[in-house]
Amino acid sequence: MQLEPLHPIQIQRFREMTFAEKWAVAQGLWLMARNARLSATRRANPELTEEDCQKLVAREFARSRT
Repeated sequence: MQLEPLHPIQIQRFREMTFAEKWAVAQGLWLMARNARLSATRRANPELTEEDCQKLVAREFARSRT
């Protein structure tokens, strides 16, 4: 997978962001990824309870690496 290069305006905005703003963006991306994985887990395992799906995803994210 190849990502498109960022527009210069996007690069400038990222450079101007405070640490708190960058952290908020990172948290939002993490939450979006976790919710997407949770939805995929629910679809793939309809027999699991919501609690079991939550635990499975939590374990997967705890073992994940960058």
